[in-house]
Amino acid sequence: MRKPISDAFCKGAGPLVLGLLFSVLVGSAAQASEPVCITAGRLNAQGQWAPKLDAIRLLDAAGRTISSASQADMKNVQTLEITEPALLSACEGDRPLTSADGSQAQPKAPVPAAKPGRLAVLGLSYPPLRVGGVLVEVKVRVPADQIVMVMR
Repeated sequence: MRKPISDAFCKGAGPLVLGLLFSVLVGSAAQASEPVCITAGRLNAQGQWAPKLDAIRLLDAAGRTISSASQADMKNVQTLEITEPALLSACEGDRPLTSADGSQAQPKAPVPAAKPGRLAVLGLSYPPLRVGGVLVEVKVRVPADQIVMVMR
């Protein structure tokens, strides 16, 4: 008696073909990925860095570091330089951040991060915090080969 084609497919080349198909689909989706954000730090209610993340440098068109906390100066940011993996997040824009009140802490799990290097900046936004001040979100597009998973 002959085995059904599905049995032969699953035991033979099927998993390999499915794996290759999955790789192609994921790769093409990653290439057309949406912009993501990297938090560069926080500005307190007085507009000063509190804190500024050391692993992230904001650069102008000439490659000079912009260390000023002035939003007017930060409009000149063209490039983001990362010296250690930086967590990627959804962009909140200028919307207030949602509260996690009452939710349980999530167990540590792998999360996506951008590898060290330089990325072109698509924009900056400043989501307000409930405790005063704002986050500094840098919107970037990260190529799939520049994404790593890190434990959070």
